[in-house]
Amino acid sequence: VMSTLNRAQRDKIANFQAVTGAPAKLAAEFLKRYSWSLDQAVDIFFTEGPGPSFSQRAASPLAAVDSKKLDSFFRKYKDGDADVDAISSDGIQELCNDLGISTLDPVTLVLSYHCHAQQMGIFTREEFSGGMHRLGCDDVAKLQAKLEELRQALVDRNACKEIYGYTFQFALDQGQRCLPVEMCLEFWKLLLRNHFALLDQWLAFVEQRCKNAISKDTWLMLYDLATQVKPDLSDYDLNGAWPVLIDEFVESVKTSAAGSAVEQRPGPPSLVAAMAPGDEQRRGAPLAHVRIARSALS
Repeated sequence: VMSTLNRAQRDKIANFQAVTGAPAKLAAEFLKRYSWSLDQAVDIFFTEGPGPSFSQRAASPLAAVDSKKLDSFFRKYKDGDADVDAISSDGIQELCNDLGISTLDPVTLVLSYHCHAQQMGIFTREEFSGGMHRLGCDDVAKLQAKLEELRQALVDRNACKEIYGYTFQFALDQGQRCLPVEMCLEFWKLLLRNHFALLDQWLAFVEQRCKNAISKDTWLMLYDLATQVKPDLSDYDLNGAWPVLIDEFVESVKTSAAGSAVEQRPGPPSLVAAMAPGDEQRRGAPLAHVRIARSALS
C-alpha cells in the first residue's frame, strides 16, 4: 500500500504515527478517511478512539450484556431532571462511591475513554451504554471487577498514550483550543507518574515559567519526551520539531545539571572556607498544590 502513495502522503502517515503511536496501516486508513487532513485525522483519532487497539483489547466481546440490566444500571445514576437523559456530576460521584474509587482516581479517565465521553462531568445515555457494551458490564459489580484491568492501561506505555491523548480533548471546554495550566499540572500528575522520570522537574518548571494555557502540540509532544527520550536527555534533538516550552525545559535541566557538576568540583580551600552555608543559589521551590476546579469527572 505504501508504494502507491506519494511523498507527501507518506510524510503525513509518518507524522500521524509520531503523534498517535498508531501502526502505519491504521494511520493510512484515518488519513484516507479524512481526505489526508492530518489535523482532522489526529483530532478524530483521539476524540473517537483508534478502533481496534486498546479499546478492543479491554473489551469483552463474548460477555453477554443484558439490555434491561444495563438500562437499570444507567437509571440508577441518571440525573433527576426528567429532561436530562444523562448521568451528571452527582450521579458520577455516586457511581464512584459504589465502585469504591475517588472521582480523582485516574482510572475514571480510562472509563471515560471507553465510553467515548465528549465532556467532563457527564455521561449521556449513548456514551454510558456504549462504553458498558464495549466492556461487557451491565451492573456496578461487573464494572468494579473490571477496574484493575482498566487501571493497567495507565501503566502500559502504548495504552496510556491513547488515554493521555484523549484526555486533552475530553477536558476542553466548548470552543477552547488550549487547556489551562492548572488543569494540565493535575492531569500530568495523574497520567505521567509511571512514565516520566523528570515529572517533578517539569511540573515545577511549568508552574514557574508558563503563565499561558497549554496547546495540544505541547501536550502530545510531552508524552514523547517522557517515553522516547532518555531521562538524562542525552539523546534529545535540539534541532527536532519540539515545542518551545519543551526546548526551554530541556535547556533548563541541562544547565542545572552542568551547574551542579561545577559546584561539586573541589575549589581552593580559602574559597570553600569563605562560603557561608546557604549562599548557594537555591533552585526549584516546592510545587504548591493546586487542585483542579473540577475533578477528573465532576
